[in-house]
Amino acid sequence: MLNSIGIQNPGIDEWLDAFRDQIQTLPTDVWGSVVAHDIDGFTTVASKMDTSGVAAIEVNLSCPNLEGVPFALDPHLSGEVVRSVRAATRLPISAKLTSDAQPISAVAASVAEAGADWVVVANTVMGARIDAETRRPALSGLIGGYSGAPIRPIAIRSVLEIARDLPGLPIVGCGGASEADHVVEFLLAGASAVAIGSAHFKTPRVAGTITRGLNRYMAKHGVTAISQLTGAYEPW
Repeated sequence: MLNSIGIQNPGIDEWLDAFRDQIQTLPTDVWGSVVAHDIDGFTTVASKMDTSGVAAIEVNLSCPNLEGVPFALDPHLSGEVVRSVRAATRLPISAKLTSDAQPISAVAASVAEAGADWVVVANTVMGARIDAETRRPALSGLIGGYSGAPIRPIAIRSVLEIARDLPGLPIVGCGGASEADHVVEFLLAGASAVAIGSAHFKTPRVAGTITRGLNRYMAKHGVTAISQLTGAYEPW
């Protein structure tokens, strides 16, 4: 999926009015995603989300800063954002990174030092398309985020690099996972958990199917705890 929908929302105050009561009655934990275009904005949103009842806060560093460059491409800026959020909330926090960052381990190290409890790897990669007939870009903003199955090998590479360079830093892997085997692949690469995104657009109940597939995989391979798979790939 190629999109440039941005991160439209009504603002943290209206979000709290709309969802705070619902979050506190749900039978599962909810993580809140914090976005802004400057560090002060991240601080404001995080401090108010701290009162919403979410169990954790994800710092979405792929949001462009005021200069139009995603924070996640700059280790120093990423660290400064996470440091500001860490000071604004008592909740566990994570940083969502992008495989477009090179090296991604440098960004991961910066946010971990700044107080991130884990990293989410990875977000969409930048992409574009142009229609051959109309000669117009597919997106009005020209460049957008590309997600889904084709980015899974890229995300796996990012997980492998961070797990190698920063052992002990928990990783939530994501990017193109839609089957149990894909989840196992992320775990073997070094992730402790796996997030499902684009697959929900096609199959809203895909998480249940994946969970049943994981149970079958564990039974077949004698795995008694999913944590046994983290980083357990066999090198050549």
